[in-house]
Amino acid sequence: MKTKKLFLMAAMLLMSVCSFAQNDNTPLKGDVNEDGKVDVADIAAVINIMKNGGGTTDGKLYFSVGTTAPTASNYTTANNATTNIPTTTRYTSTQRNYHYILIPSNKTITIVDDSDNAPINITEQTSISIPNHKVYKTNGPLNVGGTVRITLS
Repeated sequence: MKTKKLFLMAAMLLMSVCSFAQNDNTPLKGDVNEDGKVDVADIAAVINIMKNGGGTTDGKLYFSVGTTAPTASNYTTANNATTNIPTTTRYTSTQRNYHYILIPSNKTITIVDDSDNAPINITEQTSISIPNHKVYKTNGPLNVGGTVRITLS
């Protein structure tokens, strides 16, 4: 009988602590993804943080092409970045310059001149570290008005 009362009191105490924690504006201990509960999603968030070397991301993957070098602080907006990852896209250069292409790290890329199907040489920029992404730079400037076809697979 005493065991049942003790168990009942412990359960009530835990319920009151949980409801207090959920009504408080302070985050729950262990609520890594800050969704108001501690569950398996928090474990996944911890693994993602570990995989990214301690950094966090918004979980979205981005694609962009343009003359601004993407960085860890601007990759979500630089060069009109989008979360719509294309399979194939055409890009027309508006200025003669080197161009940067941001892609998800689980993708491979080919880029060809649309006028003659000649490959455009690009180099991965390993000095730019963006979690779950790779950045490539054209080895030479693209011509103004020139269109390239970018294929991701």
